[in-house]
Amino acid sequence: MHKQLMLLGFLLESPRHGYELHQMVTAHGELYADLKKANVYYLLDRLAKDGHLKIKAEDGARGRRGERLIYAITAKGRRRFEQLLRDVLGTFEPAHTGLEVAVVFVNRLPRDEALAILERRRDAVIARRARIAREFGDLAARRLPGRLAAEHILGAIDAELAWIDRALPRLRSEPG
Repeated sequence: MHKQLMLLGFLLESPRHGYELHQMVTAHGELYADLKKANVYYLLDRLAKDGHLKIKAEDGARGRRGERLIYAITAKGRRRFEQLLRDVLGTFEPAHTGLEVAVVFVNRLPRDEALAILERRRDAVIARRARIAREFGDLAARRLPGRLAAEHILGAIDAELAWIDRALPRLRSEPG
């Protein structure tokens, strides 16, 4: 849902071609890290088939087709955007990474190895948080929507660090 929301939201401003939309996705870094180029084109085609976008071919583009496709949002697409926006803002769907499954079986590893793995995970999370914080820059200087999005991502990372910091002492002291 959030991927469709993103593409429809970008198209609210003006019609765009697929490559331009992909560049916008990658320019936003961590905010849209889970949307790859192939997914952009797949979703654009699906949105068009569902009547949320109209497509216009523009001649003179490089590549084997010699044209590029320009995507524009339709009235139905605007309604879809508004509904997705309400749905995504108003619901909670936890992100599952597989960690919750692995933790159930952590006692299958020798304790020292499990601790070392979680400590490496902690180091990786800290490094990722630092990279993302640099990417976002000064949050106070950002407009509110961008600041809220950045704070949400950083908050989720902080929650992961807090969990690891609670889990490590428990693994060290409590019997499996």
